[in-house]
Amino acid sequence: MRKKIAIVVSVFLLIAGIGIYPASAHVGTQTRGNTLQAGQSSRIYLSLGHGCTYKDNKYGTSVFIVEVPKTAGKPTPGFQHGFKTSVVASSTVDANKVPDFYTVTWTAKAKSWIIDDGTFFDFGLKVKWDKTPQVIPFKTTQICYATQTDGNKLPLYLKWQITDGTTKAAEPTVEWGPAPSVTTTL
Repeated sequence: MRKKIAIVVSVFLLIAGIGIYPASAHVGTQTRGNTLQAGQSSRIYLSLGHGCTYKDNKYGTSVFIVEVPKTAGKPTPGFQHGFKTSVVASSTVDANKVPDFYTVTWTAKAKSWIIDDGTFFDFGLKVKWDKTPQVIPFKTTQICYATQTDGNKLPLYLKWQITDGTTKAAEPTVEWGPAPSVTTTL
């Protein structure tokens, strides 16, 4: 019996390790049944798992920014009630004048729409994948605002932007981590 349990656990860990499930970090990716077929359109969802912590206090997310690489095409962001959305093309372009990436930003319109720490929230994107199957990272940034004793707001950043497997030490108001990613298939 123990041997069977060990085999089942080993198989599960192997499957999880080879990427059958979308990669996740502090911002995870969800497909909600959408296929990630190269050359096709689909939808993905970037799921925030928490807010920011500063001096042992927790703060909700006010702004969520995602960098959509050109391998995912020009994105159409999902509507989020209580948020203003913008899509801006990068100033850098390739030889065909295609922007290297698009920056999608969701900003809470009022304090009542801030995403509380300890809750999760999904931001959707409609994209069209490049024709080549590949791993596609989505560099993301969460911005929270800590209220200081003088009443000023201190921005806190959670930057999920590392794509090469390295690590980067946290700074007083910035935490770094791996970028969420998806893998497209044929």
